[in-house]
Amino acid sequence: MKKILSLWVVTVLLAACGADTNLFQKAKLAESKGNYPKALSLYNQLIKQNPNHAAAFTNRALVWERMPAKTAAEKAKNRAFAEQDYLHAIDLNPNQPETYNNLGALYMDLNRNADAIAYFSQAIDKNPSYFRALVNRGTAYSKVGRLTEAITDFSAAAAIRPNDPSLLFNRALAYFDAGKYEQADNDLSHAIVMQPNNARLYLERARVLVKMGYPADAYEDLTQAIALKPGYALAYYYIGDIMYRNGDKDFALGALVKSKELASEYVPTYDLMGDMLAAEDPVSATANYMVALKLDPANAAKYRRKIEMMKTAEGRYQVTTARFFPQGRAYTADGQRRFVTRPIPTGVQAGSQQTPATRRR
Repeated sequence: MKKILSLWVVTVLLAACGADTNLFQKAKLAESKGNYPKALSLYNQLIKQNPNHAAAFTNRALVWERMPAKTAAEKAKNRAFAEQDYLHAIDLNPNQPETYNNLGALYMDLNRNADAIAYFSQAIDKNPSYFRALVNRGTAYSKVGRLTEAITDFSAAAAIRPNDPSLLFNRALAYFDAGKYEQADNDLSHAIVMQPNNARLYLERARVLVKMGYPADAYEDLTQAIALKPGYALAYYYIGDIMYRNGDKDFALGALVKSKELASEYVPTYDLMGDMLAAEDPVSATANYMVALKLDPANAAKYRRKIEMMKTAEGRYQVTTARFFPQGRAYTADGQRRFVTRPIPTGVQAGSQQTPATRRR
């Protein structure tokens, strides 16, 4: 699934004296109000008046990044201007950690993660307790799979601000990817205490709870996520997966239909529904794989292979068991349903839409 990881950039507050100060403050005010064309004009005026004003270049770069763009080409052009301004600001004042942090964030937006890490590192070298740069570098490390370094950075940031929800969220995602589910659960539970109305936190904790073997608790978190955000398609997707694994196929399929209604182009829903239907309704399964193929041509080989497998009982069996029961056979080779040995957790009744789980916490 797509992760949403926070990036922090900052406006530099330093300014020269006299007339520069007045113009600088006006530009910052326009920027803070979202009037980016005016802010850009004022920073241009200031830079023309004082070509060595490093803070003006840093802040103008941030305005370029935030400037609304009508096309992808225009957005790319604005980002190129921002990069030039950040680099020029560093040349003028190589000791300003905020500029390195902002340039690193720009590079991470551009998926230039190695460059991002390098500039975040320079920001941290100049200010080892720079919270925002530590979190940003941790996020960049996570994106490239360097999870040990990511967790180290997040933990260093936690020593500075132990109760920051965004930090806890990002560290939890790194813990999840590293297979450290208890730590991920702890961070997300802590974040939920501080942000009890944040639906995303409940959804991510649900994913963790499934890995920990607590699907009933995961279901409870997902229903809470939907209560907070009724149109949360991804929560319905995970509910479908949980309920199918626990024996309620009809409820599971209903959840996926709802997920499709809310997010008709979310490919994993079609793939999941195809795998659910493979053994008992290969025609409908094929229809779902065809939609996935159309929406996700980059993975065409995967869906074509599944479509081909729908032509034989053995192929259908393999598709379903590979997804849901890799440790045990849920279907016989001729496609008939057989007893599933995976136990239904306490409080989850097969065929029921209610799952009054006993919380383990």
